[in-house]
Amino acid sequence: MNKIKLLIVDDHRILVDGLKKLFENSETVQLIGVAYSGKECRAFLRNEQPDVILLDINLPDASGIDLCKEIKKQNPPIKIVALTSFNEYAIVRQMIENGASGYVVKNAMPEEIILSVETVM
Repeated sequence: MNKIKLLIVDDHRILVDGLKKLFENSETVQLIGVAYSGKECRAFLRNEQPDVILLDINLPDASGIDLCKEIKKQNPPIKIVALTSFNEYAIVRQMIENGASGYVVKNAMPEEIILSVETVM
C-alpha cells in the first residue's frame, strides 16, 4: 500500500515541528511538505500533488476558509482536513462547505490527528 502524501499548512512553527515528528514514524502517512503561509502553499501545489492537506484556518496572509475553496476548485482530488484551535461550529461548517473533508483540533491526541488524515483518504 502506498503511503498517504501529506502537506501541512500552518504558521505556528512549534506545532509544525510536533506534527513533523508525529508523522515521521507513521506507517500510513508520508509528510511531503510544509508551508507556513497561503503563498507557500500555492507555490508548493504548483509542483507537488499531496493526497491530503492539514490546513490551518488562520494563516498570516490568507484565510484558510478561502484557501480551502481555492485548492478544491483547482485540485478536486486533494482531501483537506481543517486544522483549528477553535472547536467553533460556524467556522468548521464554512470549511466543510468550501470542500474540507473533515477537521481536527490542534490539541487533539496524536492518534486522532493521524486518524483524521487516514479517515479522509
